[in-house]
Amino acid sequence: MVGALGPTRLIPPESLCRSGALVYRGVLRYDGFRRSGVKLACFEQWLMRKKVLLIVIDALATRVVAPALQDGRLPNFKRLVDAGWMHPGCVPIFPSITPAATAGIVTGCYPRDTGITGAHFYDTAEDAVYYYGDDFWIILEKGIGEFFDDFLKKLNLDLLKQETLFERVERAGLRAGCINYLWFRGDTEHAVNVPWLLRLLPGVPKREAVRGPRILCLGDFVTSKPKQMDEELEASGGPFHRFGFDDSTTAEYLLELVAEADLPDFTLAYFPDNDFRSHEVGPQQAIDSLQAIDKTLGKLIDQLGGLERMLSELAVVITGDHSQTDMRDLSGREAVDLNEVLQNFELVDAGKSWDSDDELMVCPNMRAAQIYLRRGYWPKLAQIKDQLLADDRIDQVIWRGQLDDENHTTFHVATSERGEVAFRAVSEGHAMASDAYGGYWQWEGQLRAIDADVVDRRLQYGEYPNAMERIAMAFHKDVSGDLWITARPGFELHTPRTSRHPGGSHGSLHIDDSQVPLIVAGAPGGIALPEQPRTVDVAPLCLSILGLPLPRSIDASHVRERPDATG
Repeated sequence: MVGALGPTRLIPPESLCRSGALVYRGVLRYDGFRRSGVKLACFEQWLMRKKVLLIVIDALATRVVAPALQDGRLPNFKRLVDAGWMHPGCVPIFPSITPAATAGIVTGCYPRDTGITGAHFYDTAEDAVYYYGDDFWIILEKGIGEFFDDFLKKLNLDLLKQETLFERVERAGLRAGCINYLWFRGDTEHAVNVPWLLRLLPGVPKREAVRGPRILCLGDFVTSKPKQMDEELEASGGPFHRFGFDDSTTAEYLLELVAEADLPDFTLAYFPDNDFRSHEVGPQQAIDSLQAIDKTLGKLIDQLGGLERMLSELAVVITGDHSQTDMRDLSGREAVDLNEVLQNFELVDAGKSWDSDDELMVCPNMRAAQIYLRRGYWPKLAQIKDQLLADDRIDQVIWRGQLDDENHTTFHVATSERGEVAFRAVSEGHAMASDAYGGYWQWEGQLRAIDADVVDRRLQYGEYPNAMERIAMAFHKDVSGDLWITARPGFELHTPRTSRHPGGSHGSLHIDDSQVPLIVAGAPGGIALPEQPRTVDVAPLCLSILGLPLPRSIDASHVRERPDATG
């Protein structure tokens, strides 16, 4: 076992269950737990009163959190780490961009299965462009009303192809709550009340309804009434708090639920400010946003009667959806204009669908981008690839090949300096090596393209963690681009009408975009976790703590199993 900031295999029971109610001897496996010889009836009774609080902090970077824990700048985070466990190298999905990455957390699935391949993507089956970024002009051009309809209803009800944690928890007979999370789909209908200031804008619906868990708080738009209250929850909100979609509002709702003793069996609280702040000033300089969350954790611990009492009743899981890379200041050259890079082709205007003369559709996702080829343009793939890699700011060009005779899909990664590799998932008997999750792989070419090596027939990754699985699981049959491209560290991809971020950015496979901490405190003792956790492991982890069936085991290879494979 390694120290608080290093990897570990098992959470020691003595550090996670301090009430003395359970005595641990031997080992019993039950719904994903490795537990000691506790009688099953006692175990089930204990699980019924144990709740889970999942805190997702946008752009939570290990390279910021780890030193801040050590030098005392995040004292309440450290209290939780000392009482439980932290792995510094939890790996997000690719693309490491908020809508896709947060969907992976709440479903436990990659984009291949969620159908959410970024913040900006094109649905080839529906001939529809979707944009959930921060470029206000694109939102205005689409119409505020259409954006509201897309965000509040279509995104959750139609586009997301997998069950959320809220649905799984409540369909099992427990209660769930969601505070400000992008993905909130559940089975309870809630009225949407549009703030009066926004009602003045043309096209904004005056009243809508959405489906979510029993407790749902979405900024100023949706609030719920706890059991003990006659009125709905309230928070500051308003235009100076992004109409309630900020950390202070999330904190107010969460602490109010705790004060009313109505925290559901499972609660997901989302803190978005660190991402905005990191984009503006850089991840290291955004530590003030994490310190504000640390104060909220301190208030939470106090309201629940101190750390020991809190963790006897509540398991706390904290992670991020992705991290961020520091941007360079190169007098504008740090922003890679893909219209210029692909100037020999006619590109679709950002946020719009195909015009008669368009040849390529480019959907930037900050440090990654999807490129869709118009029908008949696939033979120009080599030309497009070479034109992209001629720019020294482009890191990788990634594409999916056709199925071979054995029904395997080959994925290709090309670089300008590290060569090209083509790889595919295969059965164990045909594998050249396996990954940390039991996925088996063959390849041709240079593993340097994804900074991988093989040690004792096991793939080891450097700057692109878990690259083969993340790439293979990024391609959805209808929504993914024909090509993915990524930028080198310090650079960001855009088109003339999409935003740039001077401080930090993310989206790529690179480790600076792809390393977040996973903190677990108050969970039942002896939970087996993989040596290399992924954010798609968070959903089955939460279900395990609640004693509910898992869609797949926590450390399963996603290329080998479809969702619900373990039932």
